Amino acid sequence: MAAFELARVPDEYFGKAGLRQREKGIREYIATQMINADHPTAHLNLGILALNRGDYAGAEASYRKAIEIEPAFTTAYINLADLYRLMNRDRDGEQLLRKALERDPNMAAVNFALGLNLVRRGSQEEAMKYLEQATRLEPGNARYAYVYGVGLHSAGKPGQAIQFLEDALANNPYDRDLLYTLATFSHEQGDRQAAIAYAEKLSEYYPSDASYRDLLKYLRTNPQ
Repeated sequence: MAAFELARVPDEYFGKAGLRQREKGIREYIATQMINADHPTAHLNLGILALNRGDYAGAEASYRKAIEIEPAFTTAYINLADLYRLMNRDRDGEQLLRKALERDPNMAAVNFALGLNLVRRGSQEEAMKYLEQATRLEPGNARYAYVYGVGLHSAGKPGQAIQFLEDALANNPYDRDLLYTLATFSHEQGDRQAAIAYAEKLSEYYPSDASYRDLLKYLRTNPQ
């Protein structure tokens, strides 16, 4: 894990001795991973290391090697697609994720990643199908629910969005994103009482976060 973090730090933050020590640690980490070179996780780890070092080509090669070893290794597909996002190659990422879903259409994380990919590329209607499928496959995943709920709102379906997010909150009662979004959406729809109730929960659960107190104050003093 230390190698991952050290690889992120720019060279100028190290002296000559520090740079030598960092490179030694990274070489040792790579050697450790190569002991298990027949396992996809080793190449996934090497891909993450390469990415943290800014070596996109090395990261791509490692992720592809992980997929070659284990074609059903979901995480490698998602990491590679996210790398393509960083490289402005979302079309390649889309093709990769669709290939993964051909193998197993019930991989929630890949459905979600493809949905986000399509959102970025402007295919909102198709994106919603994959985002919804991700929530169906993992109904307890608060992140999936939040993104899909926001998508419903953006599609001009605020009532459906609120209902969906309320259902998701039942499974994730302390989730910040769900509570905050429900507070703002409810206020937007004129349900001031519900908006305040959600903001009160945020302030109660996370008392050190001043932004939630500010939201509660705003909702109490600004009736729509």
